[in-house]
This record gives sequence, structure tokens and C-alpha cells, in this order.
Amino acid sequence: MKRISLLSVFILLLSLPAQAQETTEKKCNYKFNNYFDLGVAIGDQQAAGTLSWLHLYGIGHKKQRLKIGYGIRFTSYAGANKWYTTAPSKYTSTRQDPLTIFSDNVDNNIDTIATVTPQVNLINLSITIEYNVWRSFDLGFNIDAVGFSFGGKQKVNVLSSSYDDGQSPVTYARPTSFNLLLTSDNDIGSLNSEFFVRYWLSPKFGIRAGYSFLFTEYTTENKLSFDNGRIENDRYRLKSSLFLLAVTFKPFNP
Repeated sequence: MKRISLLSVFILLLSLPAQAQETTEKKCNYKFNNYFDLGVAIGDQQAAGTLSWLHLYGIGHKKQRLKIGYGIRFTSYAGANKWYTTAPSKYTSTRQDPLTIFSDNVDNNIDTIATVTPQVNLINLSITIEYNVWRSFDLGFNIDAVGFSFGGKQKVNVLSSSYDDGQSPVTYARPTSFNLLLTSDNDIGSLNSEFFVRYWLSPKFGIRAGYSFLFTEYTTENKLSFDNGRIENDRYRLKSSLFLLAVTFKPFNP
């Protein structure tokens, strides 16, 4: 019994350096897979700046071309003379399940508020998927999942042929404070997403170019009533298509 116990201890001692090495390698991999990103997206009378951190995990045993990860992104949006339309899917779509994205718009239920200088700031947790297609080229997609927004109060004009009487056509709105990814018009608040290609200039620096699809949303101070009270709504959304250019930095790479 004593011999078996001593042998077990000896084997355990031999395994400790290997475990320590494995732990060190994991820590190193975690360190090297930290990405910092600074970008700008531009569209028609609108622009957004982004600052983000993300961590990616390689999938597979060797080249690990496919990477999946998470991060935090700050997006600051500004525009001029933009129209925000009815947001909740119960009014805008014929269905409210995950297949809302494929449903038809209900145009008769969609109303508009007009803003002069919309400005929305959003901080969200994000999800990223990337694939190394060839040498220094990556193809990727990311999307905000949950977070919050903030910004100043905006004076808005209500534009609708079915706006009920007894309400002022001018009201005030603020960015919707809570953001949550669901599907398409089921989404709540302001969310950013990007399709991009990245080229690595060096192990530490890369440049990204692509397309940003950004939801920004305002909530009016009071619910607005339309079509003799059939529609009562306080959430209004703008869907912006923007050209994206960004720089990626991996400071811990050798």
C-alpha cells in the first residue's frame, strides 16, 4: 500500500509542471486574443464613432481560422434632419416571432417623428464571429446584444395623417435607455452591427472596412395616439446604413 501511495505521489509531482505549462499557455492565449478597435461609420447626413474591446476564441486544434467571442462596444451616433418611425413590431410587422425579419411591413400602422439633430450614445455587450479566409485577411460579423443608451432631450415634430386631435404636433423625446437584441423589429433600443473584412498590416495592427447597420431609438415623453386611439406608441426607430472604416490593435502580440 505504501509503495502504491508513493508511486501516486511521484506521478502527481511529475504532472504538476505540465499542468502549470498548460495554464500558462491558456493565459498567454487569452492575453494575445484581446482586440481593441477604433472606427468611424458615415452615411447620408449621419455618422457614428465606435470604440470597442473584444476577446476571441479560436475554434479547432491547429490553424483555428474560425473565431468566436464577446466584447464591449461604445457607439456615438449623430445625424441631421432624420425621421424616426414606429418601432414596436406589434404595429410594424404581421408577426412578432423570430421570423419577424421575413414578414411584411404594415404601412398603415407606421407613423413618424422628425428630428433636427438626433444624437444617441450606446454602450452594449457584443458578439463577434470571424473567419481567416486567407493569410492576413479576415471576414467577420458582429452585433450588439444588450446594454444601455443615453443622450440629450430632442424636440420632435409628429408627422402623421392619423394623429389624433387634442395633442400638440410638437413634443420631446430621449434615447430609449434599455437595449436588447431580439430579432429585427422585435429589438428594443439602439443596437449596432457590422459586416467587415480586415487586413492585418502586422501582427499588432489591422484595418477594417465594411458595412454598419445601426438602429437608434427614441422614446417620447408621453405615448402618442393615432387612428382614434387604435395605436398608442412612444418608441420610434431609425435604421441607418453606413460605410465603415476602422483600425484594430492587438497590443500584446509580439
